[in-house]
Amino acid sequence: MRSARHETSASNTSLQDGAELRIIELYESLQGEGPFCCRRSVFLRLAGCNLRCPFCDTPQALSMEEGEPVKAEELVERVRESSREAGMLVVTGGEPLIQRAALNRFIELLWSRSPYMDVQVETNGTLPAPSLGEILFEAFFVVSPKNLPVSVQGARLHDSWLRFAKLTRRAWFKFLVRGESDVGLVERWVEQQEVPRELVYLMPLTLRGWGVDRLLEVHRRVARLAVDKGFNFSPRMHLLLELP
Repeated sequence: MRSARHETSASNTSLQDGAELRIIELYESLQGEGPFCCRRSVFLRLAGCNLRCPFCDTPQALSMEEGEPVKAEELVERVRESSREAGMLVVTGGEPLIQRAALNRFIELLWSRSPYMDVQVETNGTLPAPSLGEILFEAFFVVSPKNLPVSVQGARLHDSWLRFAKLTRRAWFKFLVRGESDVGLVERWVEQQEVPRELVYLMPLTLRGWGVDRLLEVHRRVARLAVDKGFNFSPRMHLLLELP
């Protein structure tokens, strides 16, 4: 949970600077993945991505031009109106950190009005982690590398995420896996990089159009591997339950 120190940090800089974000959608649902799975959240999907994953399930968010331009102050009010007292905002994409400067200003303004709302950002980890003193430094991050065990052109995990995760314990690595050979690659990476296993999640790699039976089969397989190898497991609950 966020602490009261964020109230002070949020009030120390100018908030009325006209920052603008390009957004795809804003909605309320349950977080279906990662360390905050099942938590009621407001989801903010931002436009623009620096990768082209063949298994992408949100192609509508790839292009910045597809996004609606919204001023940070207006977006804060939309989030507050949509939240119905939900305690978490999940910022996803696309790749949210493409809009890093405006995102920092938006979160600063949000925390000045809702200082105890948690913010979780989904990222592919190709762009640098937040620096100490940056507003985003206080957020939670779920980093989903696209160069291991999957291989997407141009995807390379920025080294700063390893330092950020180990220092803050506010970032988790979520790997898309299909079976035992994929998990073996993750195991080697964890050992080489000396990443605590408590910061690592295995999540099934699924494709659009799969039915519930096929989704359950791959979930069972990956969950068993997670238990056997000592990793956390992340479902894709929104797919299994047909949630937004």
